[in-house]
Amino acid sequence: MKKTLTLLALVAFAVATLSAQNKFAGIINYELESVGEVDVPLQTKSFQIFVYQDKAYVGNDQMKSIVNGRKLYTVMDLSQIIAFFQTNDVWESDYEGNGKVIASQEMTQEQLDSITIPDTKGMYIEYLPGETREIQGYKAQKAKYHIFNEEGKDKGFDVWYTTEIGPEYDFVLCFGLKGFPLEFVQSPEEGKAIQYKVTEITKGKVKNTDFMLPEGYDLLNEEAFSALRKDIQGAQELLKDE
Repeated sequence: MKKTLTLLALVAFAVATLSAQNKFAGIINYELESVGEVDVPLQTKSFQIFVYQDKAYVGNDQMKSIVNGRKLYTVMDLSQIIAFFQTNDVWESDYEGNGKVIASQEMTQEQLDSITIPDTKGMYIEYLPGETREIQGYKAQKAKYHIFNEEGKDKGFDVWYTTEIGPEYDFVLCFGLKGFPLEFVQSPEEGKAIQYKVTEITKGKVKNTDFMLPEGYDLLNEEAFSALRKDIQGAQELLKDE
């Protein structure tokens, strides 16, 4: 009898866990606006993030960021840039691919937890669970990014987020946030501020296959991509010297 009760309890727990998992699939529309004292020219005033359960992506054919659980893939076509460097005889690299790369990064739970530890010489996230509001029909909670400059001044920002949409952690707009950002204001410089705000959430129109990694690309880990990035920076410096 005890074994039967234990089994039933485990089944009930599993069902509850599956029910609690995020099943949202849809398109999140953002608008950007300069809201500081000094106007910031914006190259784009709107963009979309596509979401399917614990996956999300933003970008285009030239560059795309794909989040899959705790993994971040940045898809880039660098073939034209590398060809340009090669034509100008400034390309020195051990990389022998076609220039189409996918930079992969996976965050551990320890790394994600460390982001919430107060650090007045760097940055950390403070969650404020007592403050909530509704944004586009979803319950939003508040968190504060503390970002300290060289003088020790906190230049962080507040963010409203929800846990009802997308991956458990965000690695696209608010790196390391435990939730999906819906509204926040960033200040790149004194007097300048850019507001990111969700203006529409459309359910559906997104499927799991939309998040497959493209074929014909070289998958690079953090170390390999870091080396490639340094090679690109080196080629840029050589061009300046000519």
